[in-house]
Amino acid sequence: MGYIYGVLPPIPPLRPFEGVVPLKPHITLVKIRSPAKVEVRYRQFVVRLGPVVLMPSAARPRYIALKAEPYGELAALRSLLQSALGDAVEERHADFKPHLSVYAVRLKRPTADELSPAVEEASKYVGASFEVKAIHLIDTTGGVYMPIYSLPLYA
Repeated sequence: MGYIYGVLPPIPPLRPFEGVVPLKPHITLVKIRSPAKVEVRYRQFVVRLGPVVLMPSAARPRYIALKAEPYGELAALRSLLQSALGDAVEERHADFKPHLSVYAVRLKRPTADELSPAVEEASKYVGASFEVKAIHLIDTTGGVYMPIYSLPLYA
């Protein structure tokens, strides 16, 4: 793992289940190779959490997440970060799917029954919303997700 710029919502980590490990809830905007501080100017906005999604796909889930909206706000912030970070950006998938990651799946080829308790737990946050007042440079080494720099958004 490395570093990301992302959103850290005021949601506590969810409880663990066999083979499904809770993450510090976060929305990844961009992954970068090494820590790089940038300044971007963007307004505060509200994120709403939608249905539970399995990432990268339902057939091979590695993460359990919740869809995050509004897409336009998150995509615009991502674009600003990509421009400001330049070559430091590790991946530039054109198919950006904003989501709040809450669990890492450690099971190989998990069944729906094995994932069901964690999916049900994550479902408790469907429909929740929170204000995005800052984005954070986050060290993801070892799965700790420790913020090392915060960039406030303007009101």
